[in-house]
Amino acid sequence: MIPRTDIHSSKHVLEEIKYRIKDLGKTQEQFGKEVGYSRKALNRIITGESNVSFKTVVMLCKKLGIKAIIIE
Repeated sequence: MIPRTDIHSSKHVLEEIKYRIKDLGKTQEQFGKEVGYSRKALNRIITGESNVSFKTVVMLCKKLGIKAIIIE
């Protein structure tokens, strides 16, 4: 797993979450179960279709090993 350092916006953070799930060899359904979301709910989060709290994004990032979020 190669960490990416070019994350600059909320859209990029969501893309990184999606990238990391795939990189771990998991489906959205598998990862969703691990973090307490259905596949459909997780998909809505990572595609930006659902309003999600910053706390939720941080939890997903921590679970996936994304260590830094830069707020501009």
